[in-house]
Parts: sequence; structure tokens; C-alpha cells
Amino acid sequence: MMHLIHFMGAGVRLRAWGAALYRQTTWHAMALALFGGFALLLVATYDGYGVTWDEDVHNYYGQLILSYYATLFQDKSALSWWNLYLYGGAFDFIAALVNKFSPLGVYQTRHLINGMVGLAGIVGCWKLARALAGPRAAFLAALLLAMTPAYYGHSFNNPKDIPFAVASIWALYYIVRMVPLLPRPPLRLAVKFGIAAGFALGVRVGGLLLFCYLGLVASVLIAWELFDTRDLKLAIRQCWTFAWRVLAPAVVVAYPLMLLFWPWAQDAPVSNPLAALAEFSHHAFPWKTLFAGEYYDQADLPRAYLPVHVVLKMPELVVVLTVAALTLGVGLMARRARTEGRHALLAYLVVWFALVFPISYAVAIKAVLFDGMRHFLFVVPPIACLAAIMLDRALDLPKPLLAQRALVALLVAYGAFHASILVRLHPNQYVYYNEFIGGTDGAVGLFKIDYWANSYAETVEKLEAYLRDQYGEDFDTMTFKVKVCGPPLPAAYYFPPNFRMTDREREAEFFISFTNEECHKSLAGTEVARVERMDTLLSVAIDRRDIVRTLTTAQRF
Repeated sequence: MMHLIHFMGAGVRLRAWGAALYRQTTWHAMALALFGGFALLLVATYDGYGVTWDEDVHNYYGQLILSYYATLFQDKSALSWWNLYLYGGAFDFIAALVNKFSPLGVYQTRHLINGMVGLAGIVGCWKLARALAGPRAAFLAALLLAMTPAYYGHSFNNPKDIPFAVASIWALYYIVRMVPLLPRPPLRLAVKFGIAAGFALGVRVGGLLLFCYLGLVASVLIAWELFDTRDLKLAIRQCWTFAWRVLAPAVVVAYPLMLLFWPWAQDAPVSNPLAALAEFSHHAFPWKTLFAGEYYDQADLPRAYLPVHVVLKMPELVVVLTVAALTLGVGLMARRARTEGRHALLAYLVVWFALVFPISYAVAIKAVLFDGMRHFLFVVPPIACLAAIMLDRALDLPKPLLAQRALVALLVAYGAFHASILVRLHPNQYVYYNEFIGGTDGAVGLFKIDYWANSYAETVEKLEAYLRDQYGEDFDTMTFKVKVCGPPLPAAYYFPPNFRMTDREREAEFFISFTNEECHKSLAGTEVARVERMDTLLSVAIDRRDIVRTLTTAQRF
């Protein structure tokens, strides 16, 4: 009888193990399918994204860094170019190097590389959530991040904030991997963390925060053990072990990597990065920014500016789940820590802290901000990770089968609805606002919409089609003078050969403008083309030929 009981028990355990393995394999396969789907979308759509406001200066900065090395450090233009010398040029340098061999256009190449970096961030978010909560939470985290318009839209043409966010989430992943192994994790983890942190520093000096997170985790663990053992000598030995086993290798890898991509930092490897860090906290800009329907000096924004944008730029479900993760989640993880150990709680808390601290600090010091939450895109992957963990826990709550199926059906319906938003906004997903403000259309007049002029590519295309329809075969023999609101390249890059850029209002036959700060109302004329998404006007082309002819005739007399 006992043998039979043992045999039956072994069979039950074997079936449970097989079911768990099947579930893990299924979620893993779904994650791979998600990555593949994103890659296919990337290849199919990367050339549909416009050249944004900042991309020309970033492209030139990459060329200057390339020249800096090609001339064996003789061309030092990269050390003083615009204000970009205050940033590392990791993405820009790599893109400039690839563009030497790419058969694609300069900006098409950059957009393709940018999208690949965005995909790497989704994979990093998946790995982080898997380390924290298992394969289902990992898939959900990757899915939530991929379907967050603020992340998806910026992934194709944001050469600074997306690479920084991606490097940061990978560094967080390696911190979480090291948590249960501190103060003596395998050297390879410290080196991998150093590589991720080095790339973050090679984009923005704010990557120093990643070392603060690592040091904080180690300090908490050592203090925790000191409290348990009351052994000060042991704590001191652990601090020393952490310093030489983790911190030193990470710095040895990260610091040269940062310097490689940042010529200005090479000039003064300690003081210049610190000067850049101080500069970015309160960097002054000469224009005002729109918030809640009013314009504010960027140095005197309401403290709610950043939190409000974070809430309004995330999908509604992600916001609800994140709030739960920031409040209920700590308690849930603390209960889990009783069975799995304090490391499970600390790993969760470091991701929690990586979301809460940067936003809280920016609010506390009244950091200079603009363009919504663009400079804080690095908090979006942690948001997706924490939200996915809470959703994973919600799916595990005991409930009747009917309720479980209803919940899954609601989630699928919401996902389908949100996917439709990404499609309807394409390729302007970054202008998205959620239904807490009435959608993107509800944000008009309250917050910035297409502040980077991504829609100008389509506006130029529509203006050209309008003129070709008007003039037929004669179109190619004519020239047209066009004025553009804001930096000209987002439109000029797509000009046909017979479009001529002008800054003079009196001779501008056409005016291309986005709706940012109501620039589209600054010049009179007849609207002949417009770009809209989800009932929201993004940019227009205005025909001013009658006005120009009148002005020219008046000048003659």
C-alpha cells in the first residue's frame, strides 16, 4: 500500500511539473512571437516615421564624433557642438558609422537602428519581469511595453531617450540578477551590468543613477545582515567584497565605455561629467511650455507637470496596475518574501525605487522639463514591469471559472482596442493621451501634441500631391517657395527637388506648420492639406500664393 501511495504521489508531482513546464514553454513561445512580430513591424514601417526636430543635430553630432576619431583626435568640433557635447553620443556615433555603409537614406538608417534598440528594450523588460515573477509576468511586461504608445512611437526616431531607457532597463535586470548573490555574484554579472551602465552613461550622464541603485541594494543587504548578526567585522568584509567584486569591475567596464562615446568627457574625465550632471538639473531654455492650457516658463513649471504627463501618457490599464504596484505591491511582495526570502522583496523594491525616485527627485528640485515626459521615458519599462507583475498576481487570485474567463475576455478586448489606437495613430503614436483626459483629441489646447513635427513628412507628401494634381506634367518644371514652422529639416528632408525653403514670410508661397503653440495660425492663407489622427489635427499646409502675388503687386506700385 505504501509503495502505491508513493507511486501515486510521484505521479501527481510529475504531472504538476509537466504542467508547469508546459505553461513556461507556452509563455516563452508567446514572448518570442511578440519579439518576432515587433521585428516584422519594425522592418515594415521604420521608413514611415518622420525626421524629428532634434534628429539633424544628433546626426551631425555623430558625424563629428566619427571625425574626432578618424582624424586621430585633431578635429575637436564634437567637444563644443551646440549643447550636445554635454551628452554622450553612443547612438549617434554608431548610427554615423553604420551610415558609412548603409544603402538606405541617412535618416531611414537611423530609424531602423532606433527601432532595433527599442526592441532590445522590450526584451530587457521581459527578462527583468521574468527574473522577478516568472514567464507569464514577463510576457505581459513585454506586451504592455510594446503597446505603450509613448514607448512605441519614440522607438523609431528618438536617438537619446530610447537608447537611455533601454540601457537602463538592462542594467536594472543585472542588478536584480545580482541581488540574491551579493556581495559576491559571478564576475560576468558585474561586467554585464557595467556594459549596460556604460552605454547609459554614453547617452546621458544620468546613468550614474544606476550605480546608486546598485550601491543602495548592496547597502540594504549588508545592513540587513548586520542587524541579524550584530557582526560589524562581517559587515565591513562584505562591503570590501562588494567594492572589489562588483563595483570595481563595473566601473572599469562602464567608465571607458562612456568615454569612448563622449569626447568632451575625455577632455576632463571627472569634472566634465559632473559639470554636465549639474547643468541638466536646471538647464535654462528660452521658450515657454504648455501645461493644462497655460504657458509656463520651463524653469517655473508646476510640480504636477511630470506626474500628470506620466499618468496621461500611459494606457489606462497600465496606470491602474502601476498605482496598485506602488501601493499594494510592496505588501504582496513582503508576504512573498516570508517564503522566498528577503531577496525577492529587495529585487522588487529596486525596480519600485527606479520608478519612484527619479520622478520624485525631479518634482522636488523643480527640474527644468519640456515635451511632456520625453526625458523620462526611462521610467516606462519599469512601469510596464511592475504593472505586469500586478496583472499576473490578479490572474492568480482565486475566482470562479466564469469570472476568470470574463477577466481574460476583458483584457483581450482592451488589448485589441489599444492595438487599434496604435494603428490609427501610426506613425505618430507618440502624440497619444489616454482617456483620463478624453484621448488625444481631449488633450488639444491643454498639452503639447506633435511637438517634434513627426507629421511633417506626410504633410509634404500631401502638399506635393495637391500641386501635382493642380499642374499635372508641368509640376516638375516649376518651383515653389515654402516656409516651415520650427526647424526646417523635418519637412525639407522630404521636399521634392522643386521645393525651395525660405524664411521670408512675404515670399512664402506655402507654409507648413504643426499646431504646437498654434503656429499654424501665424500666417494667413488657404489650407490645402492637413494631417490628422483620431480627430486631432497635427499639421497643415497653407497656400499663400494669392497673398504673395498681392504683396508683390503692391511693391511694384
